[in-house]
Amino acid sequence: TVGAKTEAWGVSDEDTPVGHVKEMPRELILEIVKSYGDAAKLCQECGFDMVQVHAAHGWLFSQFLSPVENKRTDEFGGSLENRARFLMMALDEVRKAVGPRFPIECRISGDDLTDAGLDMDACVEVAKLIEDKVDLFQVSCGNHEDPAMFCRTHPNAFFPRGVNVYLAANIKKHVSKPVACVGSLNDPAQMEEILRTGQADIVEIARGLVADPYLPSKALHDRADDITPCLRCYECFADTVTKESVKCSVNPTMGQQLDAKAGIPAAKQRKRVLIAGGGPAGMEAAITLAQRGHEVTLAEKSGKLGGNLHPAGAAFFKEDIRKLCRTLKNRVKRSGAAVVLNTEVTPEYVREFDPDTLIVAIGSNELRPPIKGMELPHVVMAIDAELHPEKLGKRVAIMGGGLVGGEAAIGFHHEGHEVSIIEMKPEVAMEVNSFYRGGLMPQIEKAAVSYVNTKVLEIVPEGVKVEKDGETFVIEADSVVCALGFRAPYAAVDALCAEVDESYIIGDCRNVGQIHHAINQGYYTALLV
Repeated sequence: TVGAKTEAWGVSDEDTPVGHVKEMPRELILEIVKSYGDAAKLCQECGFDMVQVHAAHGWLFSQFLSPVENKRTDEFGGSLENRARFLMMALDEVRKAVGPRFPIECRISGDDLTDAGLDMDACVEVAKLIEDKVDLFQVSCGNHEDPAMFCRTHPNAFFPRGVNVYLAANIKKHVSKPVACVGSLNDPAQMEEILRTGQADIVEIARGLVADPYLPSKALHDRADDITPCLRCYECFADTVTKESVKCSVNPTMGQQLDAKAGIPAAKQRKRVLIAGGGPAGMEAAITLAQRGHEVTLAEKSGKLGGNLHPAGAAFFKEDIRKLCRTLKNRVKRSGAAVVLNTEVTPEYVREFDPDTLIVAIGSNELRPPIKGMELPHVVMAIDAELHPEKLGKRVAIMGGGLVGGEAAIGFHHEGHEVSIIEMKPEVAMEVNSFYRGGLMPQIEKAAVSYVNTKVLEIVPEGVKVEKDGETFVIEADSVVCALGFRAPYAAVDALCAEVDESYIIGDCRNVGQIHHAINQGYYTALLV
């Protein structure tokens, strides 16, 4: 900031949607170089074991390396060696600050995967240029400036785990320093195979450790089946923007690590606890309550635990949710909690059971709005459609373009259906966090024709009669899927709670939410008993 005027500096002069960026003068580059050394020294003095210099993902060093972004004509532009000069000077300054025996890692791209960046061959040349200045390479890819590319840099559920490992393997062929790979890796068997086959020397984990900080220990002690899988939902990234913190859909202690370090506290008084409902909230509560020493009974009206994790995990790209469901079920089994299936908890059941504490986790009900034609035989509710896609005809119209409808469209398209989405809002999946949405929307666009700002008037034998921009027309469909949301069964919840002195309400029957709401409420409610 100069006086009252804020100036933006970058690799080269550029006009952007938010204003003009000025080319950094040499003096500012040297100031930043010195800052890297100061920062590295501070890290060393604070007790960190190593430092990483980030030169990928479209950040400043990556912009200097780019033959498109970098339009400079001085010693920092032109040839690749010139474009790498800023990075090399910063690495030299870091080494000068920390000394010869303190490890320096550099994160580089194996391929920027964009015309504005470096290809695989150029990335190899960058690695060669800086090899004598670093102790370890971490090889990533992509660019944070492109929302659709973000989900490849940090692979989402539409990519196989380990999709970027080949880039590390390519760099490793050309350098002698150790090479680390990254990219949504959390399966110990896969990671061992990467190391065994020489694709990388080290596997580095980020989101996987947010989901389960004990992943390495569980792998070491042959407990891979107890690793909490990262869902690749990007709730961790989203919270950094909305709250400047980090949360996790499947790890309720994320952000509360100081309390969690003390372990789950034992119950001051052992109680008989009845949990009504075996979805994610009920299972998490049962696991935590049992760990605390309570006598726990988990009653589920269906023939299996999991609740809405089953339809949520039905699509081809939802293996992570299926793994979560298996992990929670295994933990319930090991916890010692008594599980009663095919049993609906009613007020009479609660009265007869006579628990000290009741936890209600009975989930929510799908909304069946009074739309004319809802009773027609080709109308299928979303959960039924996701669990039994064989019920659907060739052409499918989905009423509701939220997360459920959008993801269902992708799954149905994968099964060979022709899909339309009907949504009253101006866009599909508007409630989804921006990081996940960036990768979701290209998939929806490939899978379905979306009719936004469109109102359902009536379901007819030929499909769905709608209104858009004052025009009425029929979207033809052999099957109509109702994905218009869920509603908590408050009357049923109140009737159960009225039977006991101490009760708690968790999960969708408290307020319809997402997996992270269910897991968090299950865990923290269990700590209150």
